[in-house]
Amino acid sequence: MNKSIIQIIKGGEGLTTEFKRTIDSAFKIAKTIVSFANTSGGRLLVGISDTGAILGVNSELKELQKLEKATGELIEPKIMVQIKTVQLDGKMILAVEIEESPDKPHYALNEKGERIIYIRVKDKSIPIPRLLMHGEGGADKEKLMASRHVKTLIAYLKDTDSVTAKVFSKIINISEKRAERMLNDLAARQILLKISRTKPEAFSLKWTE
Repeated sequence: MNKSIIQIIKGGEGLTTEFKRTIDSAFKIAKTIVSFANTSGGRLLVGISDTGAILGVNSELKELQKLEKATGELIEPKIMVQIKTVQLDGKMILAVEIEESPDKPHYALNEKGERIIYIRVKDKSIPIPRLLMHGEGGADKEKLMASRHVKTLIAYLKDTDSVTAKVFSKIINISEKRAERMLNDLAARQILLKISRTKPEAFSLKWTE
């Protein structure tokens, strides 16, 4: 890791960092791993409270079993993670490193067996609308999500709440009219949410809790 664990803890949770007191379930941790892999990568520290207190894990084996189930059974395509055991203040912490994946988008299976794409937005793992996976044109939408321009747009919106056609056109070096058409198409597909109906129109990521 580029940063020490102490530095990461002091930095708090964010786009590339999440703390867990313990792994509640393999399904929940699969969601977190997928969101990091689908965005910019990140680090998951198990045995740390939300406030950064070092609590340690009671059973390394139980935590590892849930991680193994998540990565081995609940993520498609599979994601390789690096797991390290770290001693801090005499307590055992699990540090899980997830790289940004070249094979995204990845899906996490939930308890109902549904395949859901998650991305990282600030310090949350957010599901992309299920319309991407179900119904007419689902395969086309998955292909769209994997396109370079859409990946660039999502990377921009992970740090910024909204985007306009003028800004988007400069980011990906296309005409403003083409950028406007792309943004409206993504809104029609329910990937983006149009948040301003006045000129200039602004768009943000759309998700459901």
